[in-house]
Amino acid sequence: MENMTDAVQSAGETTSIGLPAIQIPLTSVTDRSLSQDDIETIQKLGDHDALLISTRGASSGSRYLLDEDVVTVGRDARADILLDDSTVSRQHAVFRRTTNGYMIEDAGSLNGTYVNMKRVDSAELHNGDSIMIGRFRMLYVIKNSAQAR
Repeated sequence: MENMTDAVQSAGETTSIGLPAIQIPLTSVTDRSLSQDDIETIQKLGDHDALLISTRGASSGSRYLLDEDVVTVGRDARADILLDDSTVSRQHAVFRRTTNGYMIEDAGSLNGTYVNMKRVDSAELHNGDSIMIGRFRMLYVIKNSAQAR
């Protein structure tokens, strides 16, 4: 396993539609590269919104928009982000908007909530953080992370 302080990864460069190269610093290793569609979606985010991109498993590529003050995550059908797997508690975690973006709080889940492979009760999120809830691993990105080189 690579050290999380190793060289910063980027989304790469594409010239197919004339967009400038996009730099998205990551603090963790992901199992899926960002697609051009992901990059375009990140560029369209509101200034106070964030995006979760699933990077592992059957849901790889799924995207979840964080655009409310409180966003719930769990296996319960009433959760804002439904992760239907037995490794996810019914009420697993909550994303809360802060002045700097979002933070995540574990809601007393059985299997825990992880940020950059460390179990947390709560944590302020930063661009490129890897969030693991049950078997689901997601990349946290914000609009300001997409900067032209």
